[in-house]
Amino acid sequence: MNVTPQKRAGFTLIELLVVIAIITILASMLLPALSRGKERAKMTACLNNLRQMGISVKLYVDDQRKFPPTGVVDPVDLLPKDTRQTLGGYDPRPQYLVLYPSAKARPLYAYMKPSESYRCPADKGQRILPCPLPVKLKPSNWETIGCSYQYNAGALTTLSGGGFKLPPIDPGAGVATKAEDWAPHPDRYILLHEPPARLYGCLATPPEWYQWHYAKGASDITDPQRAPQQFISPVQFVDGHAAVHNFSKSLATDPLFPYEETRDWIWYKPADTNFFQARN
Repeated sequence: MNVTPQKRAGFTLIELLVVIAIITILASMLLPALSRGKERAKMTACLNNLRQMGISVKLYVDDQRKFPPTGVVDPVDLLPKDTRQTLGGYDPRPQYLVLYPSAKARPLYAYMKPSESYRCPADKGQRILPCPLPVKLKPSNWETIGCSYQYNAGALTTLSGGGFKLPPIDPGAGVATKAEDWAPHPDRYILLHEPPARLYGCLATPPEWYQWHYAKGASDITDPQRAPQQFISPVQFVDGHAAVHNFSKSLATDPLFPYEETRDWIWYKPADTNFFQARN
């Protein structure tokens, strides 16, 4: 008598559990790599954006024989407005137009029209209170004021009891409205950056620090010494090149003096012009 073997119905429970376990292990190995790849892509986008802004600033300087100003009078309402956070980009939300200039009034408008190039894909906004009016820049600077990137043109926030180890030659405006050769060591002098590179605040509010790229926790930091060392920002330099730097050591190790010169960057020009000659 011929016996026909029965066809196997499928996996046993044990086999199914083994397959699920293997898939879970593989997913746990792949997801961090995918996440890191996504973050690297965001950083690459920011570097490209900053290079385009840097070219636009160069065109502005070639035409005007000086760097952009720290403020403009907006023809929309004839009010003076700060450009440090809005060198270019889209109009701010209507409720913030009293503080930030409209797109057409921004210094880079004629050189780089509003576009996604002003947007950082990792932009998490800033919980800041600009003087004199309180504004909460959430969920992102891009959505709120039309620009993610900021202009290093003086007015650098410092903590009480700290500041600069050498007095800046122009603490109010920095490189703004200066000739192109004003900035010392243009290959290291910061022109444009993201908020995680420095601290912010004003007399009426506590200072705050920010983390955008590679940061998994809160983006608004009140104590940099207790925070993860993820104060990472892409930076555009005066000479035209862009690079990524981790500012954690400067911000967390000695938060009283966060803007001192390193081998990678310079935030300000000291009044003592012999300082750079002695250091280099």
